[in-house]
Amino acid sequence: MKRYLSFILIAFLTISLTSCATYTTINSNKWLEYELPPSRIVQNGQVFFEGKLSDGSMFSVFTDDKIQEDARYYHIMLWQDFGWTLKDDKTWVSPPSARHRKLGHIYINPSRGAAVYYHPDREYSVFKVTITK
Repeated sequence: MKRYLSFILIAFLTISLTSCATYTTINSNKWLEYELPPSRIVQNGQVFFEGKLSDGSMFSVFTDDKIQEDARYYHIMLWQDFGWTLKDDKTWVSPPSARHRKLGHIYINPSRGAAVYYHPDREYSVFKVTITK
């Protein structure tokens, strides 16, 4: 009987610990990371990147003039969400556990409806994200 209970306990723990998936929905305030070469980005308002959230919703990324006014805001939100703190106008500091951004990657936040792309030359661009169910 002890052996049977031990087996069930081990099976339960194994399944619990290996089933930890990130579940992203429209309301997720997490930055999803995707590798994207600069040649795929277009600035003419057309959708240039699409994906699927784990709840089945689809997202689309495109240029929007209005979001450009808030570009620095979204850039700062991403860094703060990654665990960084703005020390002065140009200096960011962080604990060793802070997440780092990758050049040539786009970060999408479904909740904020925004995406931040880090170009290989270290510049960034901000884009609008729409969600469809």
